[in-house]
Amino acid sequence: MRCGKMATQHNQSVTIMSRLDPPLVYPDYKSTRKRGPLSPLIVAGDMLADIPAPRFSDKFFVPHDADLTQRGKSIPLGERMVLYGNITDETGAPVRNSLVEIWQANASGRYDHPADDHDAPLDPNFSGWGKTLTDGNGNYRFITIRPGAYPWKNHAFAWRPAHIHFSLFGNAFAQRVVTQMYFPGD
Repeated sequence: MRCGKMATQHNQSVTIMSRLDPPLVYPDYKSTRKRGPLSPLIVAGDMLADIPAPRFSDKFFVPHDADLTQRGKSIPLGERMVLYGNITDETGAPVRNSLVEIWQANASGRYDHPADDHDAPLDPNFSGWGKTLTDGNGNYRFITIRPGAYPWKNHAFAWRPAHIHFSLFGNAFAQRVVTQMYFPGD
């Protein structure tokens, strides 16, 4: 995302999207009509950033939460991959012991979710979700498979490229980010 900075009345710096980014509501992309903001964004004050996020103990995790390929009776279909990264705050300091969750479609492009009515097969060895905590340096790591593309109801020939959803918890409730990653060429 290409971003710029904007000063507010309290001398806070707020990141805003530049004109190089697509609009938040784009009528030709049907889902933005339902999900895009219709009112101006509200800047959260400093007090929200001071409310600590929940802390997760080891009891919150079970074996293979970060290895999505070890949940069934055999290895799931698809190209196995290691997905890793590093979470930092706005100063570049690592965000430690932060919950990172992912969810994704299987290799055929189908989610293991009742709302997914795509006719691709479900993989009994792949649930499509995982969670882990960042380490002392803000690093996280998952073992998963490359998800498949799937049809998107935007128009008759629309397909959503392969992607993985992320939920990242910072050190406060106001710091949660939900985003997606795509693969080169998609």
